[in-house]
Amino acid sequence: MKLLRKSLLFQLAGSFYILSLITLSVVAVTAYNRARAHLKNSVFERLDVAVSLKDHELEQWFDNQRRDAILLANLPETKEGIEAVTSNSEGDESEVLNDLFQEVVTLKPDIDEVSILTTGGIVLLSSDPSREGRYLGLGNTTTYFEPDETNVIPTIYQSSHAEKPRVTLATPILDSDNQRQGALATSLNLDAVDQLIRERTGLGETGETYLVNRGTGENRFISGVDSSNDLSRDTTSSQGINKALNGESGRGMYENYEGVPVIGIYQWVDHSGVALIAEISQEEAFRPARTLAREIIYIGFGVATLMLILIVLLARQLAKPILAMTTTATKIENGEFDLNALEGIKFRLDELGDLARVFENMANKIHAREHQLKQEITELRIEIDQQKKEEEVKEIVETDFFQDLENKAQSLRKRKHSKNSPNS
Repeated sequence: MKLLRKSLLFQLAGSFYILSLITLSVVAVTAYNRARAHLKNSVFERLDVAVSLKDHELEQWFDNQRRDAILLANLPETKEGIEAVTSNSEGDESEVLNDLFQEVVTLKPDIDEVSILTTGGIVLLSSDPSREGRYLGLGNTTTYFEPDETNVIPTIYQSSHAEKPRVTLATPILDSDNQRQGALATSLNLDAVDQLIRERTGLGETGETYLVNRGTGENRFISGVDSSNDLSRDTTSSQGINKALNGESGRGMYENYEGVPVIGIYQWVDHSGVALIAEISQEEAFRPARTLAREIIYIGFGVATLMLILIVLLARQLAKPILAMTTTATKIENGEFDLNALEGIKFRLDELGDLARVFENMANKIHAREHQLKQEITELRIEIDQQKKEEEVKEIVETDFFQDLENKAQSLRKRKHSKNSPNS
């Protein structure tokens, strides 16, 4: 600090450096904020596209399963088989139907089980023989729909024996007179749904989409969560999940179910009865903005430091004439009149040359005036000394002692004169 106060060079260089750092900070903060806003909008667009695609794929999947159930219920083998089963006949129809169901389960990985139910919900025939004779209600966990019904919202439930979310679709089996003979039920696993929801194309390293529904008043994951998380966890909650389960759709920045700050889009999917959420961590989303700001700071700091060095070197060159005049002034102050340092400066054509010439003229005048003043002081001292001597002599002469001596001297001179005269 003392050096800054004493040196004009360092004051100028330091002021420039501080202003450069302030400007650099403003530019870095502005660039970061603008990049952050742009990245946030870009992430929202990516998430919106992902949600729209997965929403459409989810709707298509459930619609295909509905169509497959209707197709199975309308197959001649199914209608002939249910007649044979309900009449307790020992024909081949039931075996053909059982083989058909086994083939369907084999060819359709989404279908875990196909069953024929009575109108009262008792399983007459199933691809899983252990289920035959049991009651499978057409409500609660089973999604029952008419063949001409298109707006079917599936009920997703947690399977007790498979420990996975499942959907059971049931549709009536009609005879030739459109009379209900029973119902065909297909139990679906959601592995394909989980696979399409987990697809992270365009979502980066931390991006994820997942499905959540509310069962018995508790939030539950349906699909899309990493295997390290428990899909049956009933404490799933976040701003996005809660709003989506309340039927809202929107976007925002919040903490996800693990407490990680994310950018997310949440949407309630009416046709599937689930909440669809897509999220990317804010750390990853804003990483390019932080990298940009960091690079601006590093590059700006380097450039500012280089400019500081160049300014110091340049300022030293510009300050040399001023330093030379300062040195000359110091010598003159100490009584040493030496103007040799101004020889290389006074011939310049810029302001420093003008200053050197004015300084030299002023120094010469001061030197001449000082020399003249010294001579006048010397002469004045001589006059003062002479006057002092005269005053001292006068003081001596005017004393009584000197007057008495002078009288005695006169008397002696008179006596001597009278002795030497011829008349004596």
